[in-house]
Amino acid sequence: MASAGRKSLRIAGILLLGLALGAVCGFFAGIYASIQAAEFVLRDYSHQMIRRADDATTQFETILHAFDHVGPDFCSDAELASMRVFMFRSSAVKDIGRMRGPLLVCSAGAGRLPTPLPMHAPLLVSTRGTSVYGKLPLYFAPGQRGVVVSIRSVDIVLAPFLFSSLSRDGLDFMVVMVNAPKRQMVRIAGTDIPVDPAWVLAQGHLRTQQSLILARCSTVNSVCVVARESSQLVRTHGKYLITTLTITGAILGLIISLAVVFALTLRRSMPQQLRRAIRRDKLTLVYQPIVDLDSERCVGFETLVRWRDRDGIPIAPSIFVAIAEERGFIHELTHWVVRHAFEEMGDLLHAHPDLQLSLNVAPSDLTGSLLLDRLDLYAALEGIQAGQIALEITERSTADLATASRAIHELHERGYKIHIDDFGTGFSSLSYLHELTVDAIKIDRSFTRTAGTDSVTATILPQILFIAHSLGLHVIVEGVENDAQVEFLRTRGHAMRVQGWRFGRPLPAHLAVRYLDQQDQQYFGAPRPRLVR
Repeated sequence: MASAGRKSLRIAGILLLGLALGAVCGFFAGIYASIQAAEFVLRDYSHQMIRRADDATTQFETILHAFDHVGPDFCSDAELASMRVFMFRSSAVKDIGRMRGPLLVCSAGAGRLPTPLPMHAPLLVSTRGTSVYGKLPLYFAPGQRGVVVSIRSVDIVLAPFLFSSLSRDGLDFMVVMVNAPKRQMVRIAGTDIPVDPAWVLAQGHLRTQQSLILARCSTVNSVCVVARESSQLVRTHGKYLITTLTITGAILGLIISLAVVFALTLRRSMPQQLRRAIRRDKLTLVYQPIVDLDSERCVGFETLVRWRDRDGIPIAPSIFVAIAEERGFIHELTHWVVRHAFEEMGDLLHAHPDLQLSLNVAPSDLTGSLLLDRLDLYAALEGIQAGQIALEITERSTADLATASRAIHELHERGYKIHIDDFGTGFSSLSYLHELTVDAIKIDRSFTRTAGTDSVTATILPQILFIAHSLGLHVIVEGVENDAQVEFLRTRGHAMRVQGWRFGRPLPAHLAVRYLDQQDQQYFGAPRPRLVR
């Protein structure tokens, strides 16, 4: 009880830790996402400002093209009327004036001035030749000030709401005219945001406890925009993201911790379950037909072991066999398979001396005499000839060539056959198969799958077949599932055996007997002769 209580506490601890870590990660992910969203809003906002500035520049260039000349109509009634038309049509311009040198001579709003008005020195001259005068008193609107820019003989008063119409709650902006080489800038619209001109020209972004600030500059004029969003607004807009991601992170953390608990529990319990299943005969065996390719007659069966855990979930043999090897009870599993396979198929093998039964054995089964003794014992009990038994060893088993050679020699001495299983996927090579004196190789299904295709490995299968037959080895091709693969193998011109769903799926012992009879009846019109005990 105490052990169960400690186990429950460990599980609860893992779940709570996963929940907490997930929530923390989600919280910080929410903060990060909120900041990213805020920066996206600022970038979009500044781009809108830049587009507005670019549109205004286009209007300025149109006005400049129309009036930047000196002629008899300079500040004439006709020119003033034309300037008023341009001013009326322009959303960016409040007044258009004409200058002669540093003197303002006339404007669309004020007409011809009685006395030309001298202009102060500009605050900034851009690299494009635009002079910026800042907010000057307007002659045509007493008491009002406006931003004035001039280009050669034309000056323009910017519309006061050119940029402010884009204002948003919680966002500040500052539009500046810049002279990049001199690292100068003059504010022409918006709130004064204290930033360094070099930082603006570098189009930087800055995150402080109070706000997020970023700068963007136009590619077509000398205007830059600085946009600012308060941290309070970031948090307000980010509450949903932070809450959502915190909850999502907590759920994901809980799911991951549950998966960890399940995996650990399963890993710890699976060896115990498997060992218990072996001792209580909870495993099952099925037998897949092996067929001669030329006659399509069944010449044997491969023994395959199946296991379902205590929850009824089928566990792949590659998993539970590896567990048995890792935990050191693979001999128990092999013993169980040998005993039950001989018991289940003994009568069939005795009745058909030409039939062969294949059994898979692990590398560690080849050490010592335990496997050989068990084979002899159960073969004698069931009346099975040693030559009817083929032991399939993986290429991994041949990594220790000396041990494999001794084991294979002893098995051959007793009459048992040796097959190399899943050939082409492991350690062995055709060059020393004859040293092991194996009887056959089983070509892995990965090569069969590409037979007749344009795959790179498709060219390997014919080469393996040719060399194997040159060495006098029998060949069994695994994974034959369709007629195209059958036809491809038949064109190789070599005798071989095949195994796969095209000729039969794995069957329980009693159905394997029925399969053999039905197959003989289908292909040969009568069952093959049987020996009676």
